[in-house]
Amino acid sequence: MTEKYIVFGPIILFFAFFILLILGFLFLVFRLLKKSRNSYWIGTIIDKKMFSKRDFDSNKIENYYTIIVKTDQGREIKIGVSAEDYKSKYEIGGKLEKRKGEFHPKKI
Repeated sequence: MTEKYIVFGPIILFFAFFILLILGFLFLVFRLLKKSRNSYWIGTIIDKKMFSKRDFDSNKIENYYTIIVKTDQGREIKIGVSAEDYKSKYEIGGKLEKRKGEFHPKKI
């Protein structure tokens, strides 16, 4: 009977620790998603930035597009956007509103 504890005890402890790590990670992800959905702000686009990154494996260049919004409370928020939205939808000086319950801001 004690041989079973010696053999299976460390295995059970390992899986219990592994499950706790997974649950902690999931808790953190859901908490961040909830925080993002519950935020509300109105702001003005103050800058637009594009930067490129080269993938070393395929030698492909990837472009990333970001708009920077200054909220009415004075905070600066960086938002990643698609290339189409970057070029046509968002202009410097434009107003955005991020409502509670939504993930992305809408143009006012």
